[in-house]
Amino acid sequence: MAKKKGGTIFKIFLMLFLLLILIIGGFVLGIYLQLIDSKEANEKLGLYNLPVVGEYFVKPEPTAEELENKPVEDAKPVAEKEPKKEPEKKNKQVILSKQEIEKQMREREAAEKKRVSKLARLYGQMKPQEAAEAMKDLDEDLTAAILQRMDESQAAKVLAKFEPSKAAQITDVIYAGTQKKLTLPEDVQANGETNN
Repeated sequence: MAKKKGGTIFKIFLMLFLLLILIIGGFVLGIYLQLIDSKEANEKLGLYNLPVVGEYFVKPEPTAEELENKPVEDAKPVAEKEPKKEPEKKNKQVILSKQEIEKQMREREAAEKKRVSKLARLYGQMKPQEAAEAMKDLDEDLTAAILQRMDESQAAKVLAKFEPSKAAQITDVIYAGTQKKLTLPEDVQANGETNN
C-alpha cells in the first residue's frame, strides 16, 4: 500500500512538472512565433523584473500619467541626477610607422591586382561588344587595368568596340600607366581600416 501511495504522489508531481513545462514552453513558443504580443506581455506581467528571463526584455518607458504622478524630484532626467562625467575622446589618432604604411600599401595593391584579374577573366569570357557595353561607364583607370590583364587579342577586340574618343582616353591611360589613387598616409590608413 505504501508503494502504491508513493507511486501516486510521484505521478502527480510528474504530471504537474510536465504541465508546468508545457505552459512555459507554450508561452515561449507563442512569443517566438509572435502569437503573443511580447511587448504587451512584458508590460502587464513585468517580465523585465524576472531574474533570468528579464535579461531578454526591456523595461518599458514610463507613460505621461506616471510621469505626472511622480514627485518633481523623481521626474528629473537621469542625466541631471548623476554627476557629470567628462566626455571620452572617441577619435584617437593612430600613428603608423613607415614600414606599416608600406605594408598596408603592398597589401592594398595585391588585393587590387587580385580584383582586377578577376574582372579581366570575367570580361574576357564575354563577347567583345558586351564587354565594351559593360565597361563604357567605368573609370578609364579601371578600364585600362582590366584591359591590361586580359588576353591581348580579346582586349584589342573590346577596345575596338568602344567609341573612338573613349578608346583614345583608355589608350592614353595605358600608355602613361594607371594612376595611383592613394597617395597620402591618411588615405592608406583609412583604407587599411576599412579592409580589415
